[in-house]
Amino acid sequence: MELFKLSAVKLAEGIARNEFSAVEVMQDVINRARFVQSKCNAFVTLDEEGARAGAQAADRVNKKERGPLHGVPFTVKDLLDTRNLRTTYGSRAFAEHIPTKDAAAVARIRASGAILIGKTTTSEFASQILTDSLLCGVTINPWNSLYSPGGSSGGTGVAVSTGASPIGISTDGGGSARIPAAACGILGLKPTLGSVPHETWPYLFGTNSSVSINTRETIDLVKVFNNLIGPHVLDPWTRHKRASLLEPDFSKLRGYKILYLPNLGGNQADRVVSNRIKSLLKQFSALGASTETEGEDLTKFDPSIITRLITCNLAARFRELSKSQQEKLNPKLHSLLDSERFRPDGVLLQAESMARSRLYNRLEVLFQNYDLIVSATVTSKPPLAKPSDNPTVTINDEIEDLEKWWTHLGLVNLTGHPAISIPCGEFEDGLPIGLHVIGKWNGEQDLINFAAGIEELYNWNDKWPTMD
Repeated sequence: MELFKLSAVKLAEGIARNEFSAVEVMQDVINRARFVQSKCNAFVTLDEEGARAGAQAADRVNKKERGPLHGVPFTVKDLLDTRNLRTTYGSRAFAEHIPTKDAAAVARIRASGAILIGKTTTSEFASQILTDSLLCGVTINPWNSLYSPGGSSGGTGVAVSTGASPIGISTDGGGSARIPAAACGILGLKPTLGSVPHETWPYLFGTNSSVSINTRETIDLVKVFNNLIGPHVLDPWTRHKRASLLEPDFSKLRGYKILYLPNLGGNQADRVVSNRIKSLLKQFSALGASTETEGEDLTKFDPSIITRLITCNLAARFRELSKSQQEKLNPKLHSLLDSERFRPDGVLLQAESMARSRLYNRLEVLFQNYDLIVSATVTSKPPLAKPSDNPTVTINDEIEDLEKWWTHLGLVNLTGHPAISIPCGEFEDGLPIGLHVIGKWNGEQDLINFAAGIEELYNWNDKWPTMD
């Protein structure tokens, strides 16, 4: 049996029923992770010794004391701290950094019984939407080695899509969990702001980032989400109670009104992507939900709002590093250290904060008439994996700047709404296509139910990259 192909829920059930042990599961997943690493470079650190020890300990735990994800392997994006395991933030400046405590989300999934197998690749401090760094090299899309898996959670996308881990804990500050989900053919959930603690993020009161989840199966998203949510004193956004999710049920969408926006945030999708989504939405109506298309896009916004926010955050963070750490940053980032070369207008930043508030209001106006907003996750095939000073994508036979591929996803990072990327098809060469759904605040259940409905029409769980 190829245990690495089983969902997290099925692995936990199998271990509980003694169909296989946690040690057997872990060895199979480690073998798979080694192969994936040799082909795609998905891991910064693969902790085989620690994972095996954790599995051995799991098999000795009394059944009455086991958590809901007991013995299930998981990975963590190397932007989140992991106790006693190297956390580099994708940077040579932290190549030997070993935290003494877990980020809250990591601690919570460990408490559910899951076992950490390694840290997945990210760009340096998530500074770009692809996944390569001077520390770790280039991460490759498992469906086609010419292409990037996207980023900045590219290693997570690769690991989950290939079976190197059934669960990936990632982050999403501008689409970073959803972009690799679309490019790698898996699910990527950015929860509502404040659902999952992100207490190690240094910008609590101007935040754009959420701890996010990547899995192959919707039921796994439910299980992981339910184990991550809840208040944490060091993250003020979490200081309200969140209800747990129920199992996916697309019948709950009967009577829902869905708004399809072919150009979310002002970015036009390639015709192959939009045709596939329109075809699925037409079939989706048979499940009892109606779809409308708005002529005027109330979600259109200036993408520099999200890109400038991300860049200013990076500059502030880099300037707090020691001189020796700054010298180890990628030279492309050194301009952010110079207050003369990079000096944003403070009034402009406040004006963009006001624009961010108005964007939230516009989205809430839409949600007075619609239950869900659907679009393409990314607008075309990914850019090439090979690093470039000016990466591009091709949309409707035109070469476009990379911003046209992803910046629309920053909409919900600015407003705090939950969003999910769902596999919905593939290009002619087999590269996956992702469908993007935005829900109302605390509306993750609707997103999960929608994913279950798409799965009735397109079962991505039967599809595995060959990595040839």
